[in-house]
Amino acid sequence: TPLVYSGSEAQKKKYLPGLCDGTLIGGNAMSEPNSGSDAFSLATTAVKKGSNYILNGSKIFVTNGPIADLLMVFATLDKARGPNGISAFLVEKDSPGMNVARKLDKMGLRTSPMAEVFFENCEVPEENLLGKEGTGASQFTWAMTWERGCILASAVGSMQRSLERCIRYAKERRQFGQPIGKFQLVASKIVDMKLRVESARHMLYHCAWLRGQGKSAYLEAAMTKLHISDCWVKCCEDAIQIHGGYGYMTEYELERELRDAIGSRLYSGTSEMQRNIIASLLL
Repeated sequence: TPLVYSGSEAQKKKYLPGLCDGTLIGGNAMSEPNSGSDAFSLATTAVKKGSNYILNGSKIFVTNGPIADLLMVFATLDKARGPNGISAFLVEKDSPGMNVARKLDKMGLRTSPMAEVFFENCEVPEENLLGKEGTGASQFTWAMTWERGCILASAVGSMQRSLERCIRYAKERRQFGQPIGKFQLVASKIVDMKLRVESARHMLYHCAWLRGQGKSAYLEAAMTKLHISDCWVKCCEDAIQIHGGYGYMTEYELERELRDAIGSRLYSGTSEMQRNIIASLLL
């Protein structure tokens, strides 16, 4: 999204076609070992030298890091200016001085590779500065509004699938001479799952509608991300409980859904950060 709205015509022409058709893989390099939720306290620096910028520092939790052809890297160009001293750069793989140090082994979301990346006197051509100097923080904040508003759309689909699976199981599985769905506690869990799915879907659509209308959705994006992530985790827990001992077995893959869902409370801003954002806009 920052490339679409902040990139030069030359950058768009060079990178967007490949990023859209899948021949190029992109990644976002913002988080650092000592700055996660405190996103703008970056230790990675950029120094202008002739027609290049020299990057030094490290990034952690870089999604697509092991396979990315292009990284959007945020670095501090002028520390005295705080967030207004941060700039964004488009760094191609195999750039001299850039090293994908290690692939990270995650609890869930294992089909989405993640890495730690180091920059040691990494030269980036000045034409790969994204937007103007000092606009990195605003680009990141703006992009996060888009991301938080839609990144968990797939989670709504996952919850819907779990709900349908639990309904089938509650009708077919019999205990004490009747389907387990006839027991109030099991039925109540399924009702709760349905409520979560529908509320999550409506919040997702509402946030998307606001963005489509060109309206600010900073508050709504944080609310949507917070709500869907919590709903997803709780739906996964209920699905395991409804399936009993079978739900705990890996062959049913319900535990995989839960491992993936837990991650949604962390990436793109933790649930605690979403609460902070919401509170700051209300109080």
